[in-house]
Amino acid sequence: MREIVLEGLDEVIYEYTTKNGLKVYMWVNEKVNGCYMSLSVKYGSIHNNFKVGKKVYHLPQGVAHFLEHIKFNLAGDTTAYDEFYKLGGDANAFTTFKYTSYVVFTTQKKKENLNVLLDFVYTPYFTKKMITKEKGIIIEESNMSNDDPYAKIFYDNLKNVIQKLDYRNLITGEVEDIKKITVEDIKIAYETFYHPQNMFLVITGNFNPYEMANVVEENMQKKEFPPYEEAVIISETEPKKVTNKYKEIELGITYPKVKYSLKLPINKFKNIDLFDLKLGLDLLFNINFGSTSEFRSELTLKGLISNMGYNIDFYEEYVIITITLNSNYEDMVIKVVEEKLNNLEINEKDITRKRNATIATLILNYEDIENVNLKIQDDIINEGHIVTDLKERIYHVDASILKEIMKYFSPDNASISVFKPKENQEG
Repeated sequence: MREIVLEGLDEVIYEYTTKNGLKVYMWVNEKVNGCYMSLSVKYGSIHNNFKVGKKVYHLPQGVAHFLEHIKFNLAGDTTAYDEFYKLGGDANAFTTFKYTSYVVFTTQKKKENLNVLLDFVYTPYFTKKMITKEKGIIIEESNMSNDDPYAKIFYDNLKNVIQKLDYRNLITGEVEDIKKITVEDIKIAYETFYHPQNMFLVITGNFNPYEMANVVEENMQKKEFPPYEEAVIISETEPKKVTNKYKEIELGITYPKVKYSLKLPINKFKNIDLFDLKLGLDLLFNINFGSTSEFRSELTLKGLISNMGYNIDFYEEYVIITITLNSNYEDMVIKVVEEKLNNLEINEKDITRKRNATIATLILNYEDIENVNLKIQDDIINEGHIVTDLKERIYHVDASILKEIMKYFSPDNASISVFKPKENQEG
């Protein structure tokens, strides 16, 4: 058992690796009664094309999400939900672009719930009948995503920015993708990715980490796994240019929305550490476009916007920065946003204030066992390890780093998506 100390936060994460390679991360909070457990596999919606040894596989879009759904089915017409219910556990799962996670929250019988979590995820049970039955449910979910204007806004905007990478596609897959999925596809995905060495378990809450590590080890020793052969993901080469520089889309929304997205190659930011770049860009845009920025206040007071926010996402070799505005004056706000992007500002007072607020939020998050669990998952998926010096790294991002980022920052590769209410729509 290794103790990972989070510097400056007075927190410890326990790390344990089972004999068959499953990494376990545990964070204890004795002030709560509950326990939040997540068993995650590094397999998400973008991992459709891959190579194992000399064999190449091309699976339909949506297999990762489909597998997440049917994984809860057990032999004998029962489900894992039934087993957790008997033990007082509340189970769920989710699929993202990069990984799939099976979770359970409980305040009682924690060891028993943990055993069920490990047993159902690591017991393959797939039938053609199950696949056929589930297709209707997932097709309905896919249709709901296409009918949900806010999901449409998210994906339509990504499609306008990203030309080839699978991030532009629905996590569920489109209806035609779902129809193509076979039991053989599910088995290939499960056998390739659902191996302890490609997975990790995170437990947060009130428990004894040594006892839980022993439960995991004993459970995993009862299971047999073939030697792990890591899949090599085959990814498209993404062009530098955005898909569409400008596009208007009518949706069933009540208020017009503008998304102004910048697509920037990460290697453009020379001599800047990737982690510093992530923190620095967030700080830079928080100062200029955040909820307490002078720019937002100015646009609100003028009546040009009713809301504004920003997102910074890293997709393979690109960082995509999206500014979202609710406005009836699209042409005007697009113009002022462009002016602002060409004249980003920083000052020591704002840097100090925003950094302190970020640190305060970081500390506050350790009051919530689900937040901590998700933070650990995020570290493992995006950084490959637990970030132990986050507080120090936040303080490290100063004016010199922001100026270095601004030196290479260029708003010339932009995509503007304007979402307008449908004419003559009811309501």
